[in-house]
Amino acid sequence: MHHTSTGTHHLGRTICSSLQHAAALHPVETAEPGAVAGIPLVRPGIDPGYAIPSHVAAAGVPRGSQWKATWKAAPAGEPSEEHWAEVRKVCDCCFTEDERRRGTAVIGHRASHPTERLVLDHFEELISRYPEHLAFGGRLGTRYPWRAATATAAGGTRLRYSVTSEIRKAVTASGGWAAGGTIDITVPGHAAFTGGYTHGIGNTSPWPSSDTVHSHLLVEPGERGRIDVHGIGGIYSGFLYFAMTGLPRHDEHGARCFDLGGHHVWTTLGYLCFPVEDAFVKSPDAPAAVLRLRRTWPDGVPEPGPALLGTPGESRR
Repeated sequence: MHHTSTGTHHLGRTICSSLQHAAALHPVETAEPGAVAGIPLVRPGIDPGYAIPSHVAAAGVPRGSQWKATWKAAPAGEPSEEHWAEVRKVCDCCFTEDERRRGTAVIGHRASHPTERLVLDHFEELISRYPEHLAFGGRLGTRYPWRAATATAAGGTRLRYSVTSEIRKAVTASGGWAAGGTIDITVPGHAAFTGGYTHGIGNTSPWPSSDTVHSHLLVEPGERGRIDVHGIGGIYSGFLYFAMTGLPRHDEHGARCFDLGGHHVWTTLGYLCFPVEDAFVKSPDAPAAVLRLRRTWPDGVPEPGPALLGTPGESRR
């Protein structure tokens, strides 16, 4: 990959016109006030049964994900076959085996080539300027991430509480960011959480614009208890693919080019990839954004951790 300081600026570029790509960029994302009746209540160790895929894809950068911090962390490795298979679901016209055979470069925190540093320094410009060339492929790390909890109640008491979820912004893919939005979760008098979420390819169930439940937790004598609140979805890590498909030809040898940061960049590769972590992707079939988990345990026993299914390594993320 190369660049010069004074390249030709292309005023137009080819954009994929496939129906599959259009559907990925513009899914129905309107939050529906009547989409759910109540916030589900579950017990520890019981799988709620919502679909949380082991791998996901999204058109654009997942909302709320980490990429700057990722570039400063440990090496992210290389895209796997699973990542590639998911990315192709965004658009099999843009993400093809022919392009893959041209080669893929992972640009992370250790990038030393001047052009790779240029791309990193202008990452926001890249995603806003070429949104139709982006797709995310991720692998599941955490199911039903913990979001908030009530205080711990002593035995022989009745803890009254409420839980509210509100979708503050629900949008289609735009400016290089994937379809999704921001969710606010509150447990009044106890805790609150705000974070981004993303809709993966194949999402079928919209979340309500807001939902509130008022209830109580009865803690028997000799026990302690609390209510945990978990997001219905998964936290994924993977790669953002930037496809060269449709970009202008740079020379007769098949290199393609694009303008970035006042520079003209060209490459013979098919894809540039960027490590992305901690993307919360909603369950494709869950009618609610959050669920409640009822926890009680014997007095004198250490308080249980927040993992809904008791999976080792899961934490309050």
